[in-house]
Amino acid sequence: MIITDMKPYGLIKSQLDKKDKIGIVSCNSCPKICETGGEKAMKKLSRRLKKDGFKVVDEDLIGRACDFDLLKKDELNGTATIVLSCEAGTYNIRKLFPKRKLIEALDTIGMGVFDHKGNLNLVKKFS
Repeated sequence: MIITDMKPYGLIKSQLDKKDKIGIVSCNSCPKICETGGEKAMKKLSRRLKKDGFKVVDEDLIGRACDFDLLKKDELNGTATIVLSCEAGTYNIRKLFPKRKLIEALDTIGMGVFDHKGNLNLVKKFS
């Protein structure tokens, strides 16, 4: 699986404008396990943005953002999209919507595995 880490909230927020109508797209696979994506992380980010005066108009949970066939959509709601996925998922979203204002909210750290106790271990760090 791919290990991701959430970028600092201030960095994400700095890429947005209060006029933006924001959609959040989240992968429900690896980032969910890392607690940087999935429904829980998506809703937490949405609440925080709303509290800070941003207009969140859409939340979209995707099974695996790295699977292009699961992403096939005609449109994304809003004027800006925050993406909670690894670089592969973000690549696919950018491929589908090349002119879209995308904010990459996660850093892709590397590959990980679970040990026999259920602990997630980084086995290969990406540079």
